[in-house]
Amino acid sequence: MAAESDTNEEKPQNLPIIPAITEVTEPIYDLQKKDDDVHAPENSSEQGPGNNCSFTEQAFVDKADEFEIADSLLPALDFEQSETHIEKETGVQDHIKGSTRFAWIGVGHCGTRLAKSFYELGYRKVLAVDTSPEDLASLDIPDNQKSLMFIRKDDLVDGLEISEQAVQPHKQDILNLAREIFGAHVDHIMITFGAGGDTAGASVPGLIDVAKRYARYIGLENPAKRVGAIMTLPAVGKVTPKVVENSQKIASRLTQMASAGKISPLVIIDNDKIKRMHPGMTSRSFHPTINANVAKHFDLFNRLSALSSPYTSFDPLDYQSILQAGGCAIMALATVKKLDDPFAISEAVQNSLNRTLCAGGFDLATAKEAGCIIVGGKDLMTNVKGLQDNINYAFDVFSEIATKATIHRGIYEDNSDSLRVCTLVGGLNSPDSRLQSRSTDLYFRMSRVKLKGPPLHQRKQDILPLAEYFLAKLAQTYREPQKFLTADVEELLVNYGWPGDVGELENAMQRAYSLTPGDQINPDALPFQIIFSEPAAPSIETLHILDQARRDIITRVLEFTKGRLRDAAGILGIEHNRLSRLIKKLNVSLRNKKTVTEE
Repeated sequence: MAAESDTNEEKPQNLPIIPAITEVTEPIYDLQKKDDDVHAPENSSEQGPGNNCSFTEQAFVDKADEFEIADSLLPALDFEQSETHIEKETGVQDHIKGSTRFAWIGVGHCGTRLAKSFYELGYRKVLAVDTSPEDLASLDIPDNQKSLMFIRKDDLVDGLEISEQAVQPHKQDILNLAREIFGAHVDHIMITFGAGGDTAGASVPGLIDVAKRYARYIGLENPAKRVGAIMTLPAVGKVTPKVVENSQKIASRLTQMASAGKISPLVIIDNDKIKRMHPGMTSRSFHPTINANVAKHFDLFNRLSALSSPYTSFDPLDYQSILQAGGCAIMALATVKKLDDPFAISEAVQNSLNRTLCAGGFDLATAKEAGCIIVGGKDLMTNVKGLQDNINYAFDVFSEIATKATIHRGIYEDNSDSLRVCTLVGGLNSPDSRLQSRSTDLYFRMSRVKLKGPPLHQRKQDILPLAEYFLAKLAQTYREPQKFLTADVEELLVNYGWPGDVGELENAMQRAYSLTPGDQINPDALPFQIIFSEPAAPSIETLHILDQARRDIITRVLEFTKGRLRDAAGILGIEHNRLSRLIKKLNVSLRNKKTVTEE
């Protein structure tokens, strides 16, 4: 159902051209430079980044935090069964013009920070719930949109079940506050939370119930399809085993609710995965940047679905069908880099799904609804030969990936000089294997790690969990923070043959751990036999990673040997003839004008 604008302005019609959409995922850490551009004075008369239907560079620049959701069950409220749907406009007014009017309930430190990121984009129907008065006081949203839950620490010691009972008395107050803030004109309610905390996690089911009761109160049909959640998984290794255990329990409970159709959608943000994909972010900027990008992903699809197109529109009904498909959802963006390549757009579609901020491990064949939107500069759309055929092929590839889903397409023009791919997939089954790999047992107990079994090259699914286990074990031994594998290292480990089986993997992780001064393990820290091996069926991505790592390592070793080729080959463990070929192929050049010799 298309939403009416909360500003009572007419929804724009026939707006085929939208200003440039700024990339927000590659690299994600570029956004750190522009944090100060996002803030607008709270009572300013100027429009914020979300006050019109157009996309601007500023609308995609931002700030960030982390997000959490909350758990609490409401007692039956008799008035909800008898009160009629409210007709007059109430609640705070949004400053956006998307097709769907969202309300956001942020819970705990992480969840309230994520909800604030939506507030900064113009989604003003935000309610922040926390047990910390200090955290609420520092949150830059109006005080009348904050709710403090007082819970004694003694109520939390027995785990999540006791915590859920402790928040029970606050549910009625939260519902009443939601009615005041959200008003009667809302289409979808989203609860944001971090899965690692006792209080926030335990209150999630209860707050979902509050949101459903509110949805019924304002007259929305089928509330289970109108209430969803965004759940953040903490980075394993940066938190205690207890937090990992909590996140596993909460994630399991929420995915069960999503699979049963009790919420829609459930979006899972995986901080471990993001850290590996974007190792350049500092700890201070990590959560604000991620939060801002998650909010912008939502905002992008909401705004696009409100626009018409001279080609193919991704309309409000398309968007709503994905939001209400049940199960889990993922969303992603990617830039098409080579427009003269007929397969570049289809490859970007696949890359966007692999590099999403959302958790991995989803079986895309289980999706029920999916959307693929192409946004390109007006000149590109007009002048690039064969572009429409390439776009249609990309849509076909997307359909083959999400084989059981109803596919919704969209093609839009903007004022940029680039082509972007936006993908949104809903109705997915839970990524159980990924969630299980995060459990406390896998990371902290030797008995659950499969050290014995078939050769490692026959069970590739165990390679990364084992590698992460060995790194966690080393971090515990040395009482140091966890070190993480970058996406490039993961690619190399999975594609290596492992002739030495699990023992070789453990030795490789010990070497990589000792050679890595920071918390991100890069390819050049891996043993030379991995870097200079020849994978059986390497992907283009694997070959690119190997070439870059080989170039860096060969350069350093030759400088160490003062250009002596045979000495360098001995150190690297390869034939000097092969080293000569690699030097030519990779165009290795030494600093200080040193000469490579055969000595």
